[in-house]
Amino acid sequence: MRSIGGRPAADGAPGRSVPEQAVLGVTSGLVLIEGELHPALVVEPTAPIVRPGSYGAGDDFLPLLIEQGFMPVMELASVPPVLHGWSVLLAMGQLHAVLQPGMGGGQPVAWWQAHQPLQVTDSWRAAANKHQQVLMFAAPVGSIGRQPREDLLRDSLDRAAASGKLVAAALPLAGT
Repeated sequence: MRSIGGRPAADGAPGRSVPEQAVLGVTSGLVLIEGELHPALVVEPTAPIVRPGSYGAGDDFLPLLIEQGFMPVMELASVPPVLHGWSVLLAMGQLHAVLQPGMGGGQPVAWWQAHQPLQVTDSWRAAANKHQQVLMFAAPVGSIGRQPREDLLRDSLDRAAASGKLVAAALPLAGT
């Protein structure tokens, strides 16, 4: 048996399907908050995210991030709180990864890693260096979409926040 967006379970168990792996889309942009431009990453999966070991059809992306310390956002009126232990890795002016705390307090591990380092604009990099942090916003699949301009990205973030579909945190900058 198949489900929409799934494939048969590896053990061939009837009535069970394994969801296809979602890809996390990451967009960088500058977001105006409290009269100041802040570097931001907007993360949106390409498919619903289910809890590890779950075979349900729901989307647990935001609850999983909230469990990690991200905060629900109802409006983009202030900078979200810093999420200690998480960071954004910039090296040689390129975005490489979003890091999360390692197991048992060990070395940080990649929560998201670019297939190849992503170029960011000079203004984004300058804002990141100025603030020494990056705002990370996350929304479930279909909430933001690909936005070609920062004003349209902001509009999409505002809509997602107003509908209760946005979480955020300020992540310290790692690297150069």
